[in-house]
Amino acid sequence: MELKQLLMDLISIDSTSALSNAPIVAYIEAYFKDSNVTCHRLSAHEEGKFNLLLIKGNPSEDGLTLCGHMDTVPAPGSWTSSPWTLTQRDDKWFARGSCDMKGFVAIALQAIERAEVQKGCLAVLLVCDEELGSFGAKYVLDNGLPVPIPKQVIIGEPTSLQVVRLHKGHLSMRASIEGVSAHTGSPHLGKNALVAGGKVICALSELAKQYETLHTDCSKHFSDVAKFPVLSVATAQSGTAINVVPDSFEIGLGMRLLPDQNKDEVVAKIRDAIGAVCDLPWALEELGDNPTMLTPEDSPVNRWLCKYIGQEDSIGVSYGTDGGYLSRGGYECVLYGAGDIAVAHKPDEYVPIAEMNTCVQTIDAAIAHFCGASE
Repeated sequence: MELKQLLMDLISIDSTSALSNAPIVAYIEAYFKDSNVTCHRLSAHEEGKFNLLLIKGNPSEDGLTLCGHMDTVPAPGSWTSSPWTLTQRDDKWFARGSCDMKGFVAIALQAIERAEVQKGCLAVLLVCDEELGSFGAKYVLDNGLPVPIPKQVIIGEPTSLQVVRLHKGHLSMRASIEGVSAHTGSPHLGKNALVAGGKVICALSELAKQYETLHTDCSKHFSDVAKFPVLSVATAQSGTAINVVPDSFEIGLGMRLLPDQNKDEVVAKIRDAIGAVCDLPWALEELGDNPTMLTPEDSPVNRWLCKYIGQEDSIGVSYGTDGGYLSRGGYECVLYGAGDIAVAHKPDEYVPIAEMNTCVQTIDAAIAHFCGASE
């Protein structure tokens, strides 16, 4: 099957994170029926969600692992063509997931199909619900895999064919304030949680400005607008009626940590900022921790891939990936894939065909190097 046709098939299967991904898993299993690629369908964090592990060769920590996620974000907005039909215009393929990241999934499937593995093994790890917080990768970290797979990992996120060895994490939290309800005609009988919450928002905004001046050793690997950790107040909920003193206030906040930051120290500063201005009972709850990724510069996969494409500098990105959780499991991960993350999650998402072809060549060369296949 040509790469375009395979990608067209994958695009046509709606694997939006809100849905079960069983249909796309079943398609891939059928693709490798009667082949020498072993398929392991793996349970994940909830019913109807699966991870999928493909193996060629003898399961081992030696060789190479290719990793990608099967889910996509929804496709709202105005599209020039159907988001679920791969459409070619101006040497680009347009569709939801073409860039992020079914394009790489298609490349990985064809790569393992034709690979000649002479040492170790070639693994393709396809996970679910990356777009929701890398839940599939977290499940792998927490529960392991049925067989060993290589520790050198290429994750095919869209990087415009650059090698990325470090990225920020995303820590999501909820701050809650407890007040006392009362009639607004007698406000002295109540304690206004919303007013207290306004003070907290201002304090966190000032803390966010302070973080904009913070640079760590990793900052030099990020673009100018991303050299610092980012604290964001994103949601707020309070009040039931205009004539009732609000007895509760809740905000959602996110922290994008640099890879060499200490999470506990950051949370402690946030707590200090809240405590300094809030005189009502309050609590700070961690909702999710999509980890940072910091792969050593001398990691074999980073060193080889950078040399192969002629990249000299280390590059960091501000978005999270499955590499955060996999890194915690001892895997050495780099990101490398066709397409620009700037067009992901938008209407008319696309991937340049030339970049797809280059990515195919690079992945085949990586397999040849790490798995001892014929050039």
